[in-house]
Amino acid sequence: MGVLPDERKLEHAIVRHCAPPLAALKPASLFNVPGNYSRETGPDEGRRDLEEAVERCARQMRGSGVAVRVLAWRGCGALVYVYRPRELAAHLRDPRAASLLADRGYDPASLEDCLDALATRLERDAGRGTAGPRTRPCPCEESGCARDFPHEMGLFLGYPYADVAGFIEHRGRDYLALGPWKVYADVDRALATFARFRRCAEAYLRAHRQGADLARLAVPSIG
Repeated sequence: MGVLPDERKLEHAIVRHCAPPLAALKPASLFNVPGNYSRETGPDEGRRDLEEAVERCARQMRGSGVAVRVLAWRGCGALVYVYRPRELAAHLRDPRAASLLADRGYDPASLEDCLDALATRLERDAGRGTAGPRTRPCPCEESGCARDFPHEMGLFLGYPYADVAGFIEHRGRDYLALGPWKVYADVDRALATFARFRRCAEAYLRAHRQGADLARLAVPSIG
């Protein structure tokens, strides 16, 4: 079972990990709720509790164009995905991103199909190397999942295409700067973006501690 039994705790996790999408500074963010949420071995009750808390948070943000869903259920945690569907779809339709995704078996024309395919890969990859039900907690349970993510994951988090392509080409090595992602191009712009994200997270956490809920913190989409 997970460690976020109520909506307020999940709200705090969303604000802590996903302030830039809430502020419309990037299209998506992802965080891990530790616990055994595997469909094969995890307790159904834990998944239901988290799904209900996610739905309550989603209702708060519906009018702002922000969505939230559990993207994958894994033995070391549930991956909660906060995203702006319209902005994310536009990001994935960039010809360079769309080509990379199509080469990897995604349909860039359908955001929901892309997310469903990504979810399937995340859950499938989480099960690799296991033999039967878990008899003890995943070793990365306390700090988040330590398994590799599909390399195209960066596109679903709104990272610049050049940095995602650079990560794939260099296999995660030889990067020029490190922050929320590994930078392979336009270092100055990336560092400025990292600083803006940090300021955003600090401001949002302060506002949340002072009583602002997700409905107030989620900036409405324009248009």
